[in-house]
Amino acid sequence: MVEILKGSGYGKSEVFYRVAQAVSETLSIENKEKKLLDGFLAGRARLIEDVLEGPGELFGSE
Repeated sequence: MVEILKGSGYGKSEVFYRVAQAVSETLSIENKEKKLLDGFLAGRARLIEDVLEGPGELFGSE
């Protein structure tokens, strides 16, 4: 997910997250996509951090 957000540039776009929030708000509470979007938006701060930092090591240095 992070690589897609980096490559597309959407990970840095406030508009992208606002649209995701707007879509989530239009869906019913039982909707599976709403639950997925809400989970995505809950991790937004971490996603933004990961998108903004350069390529790193997945499991630490050896």
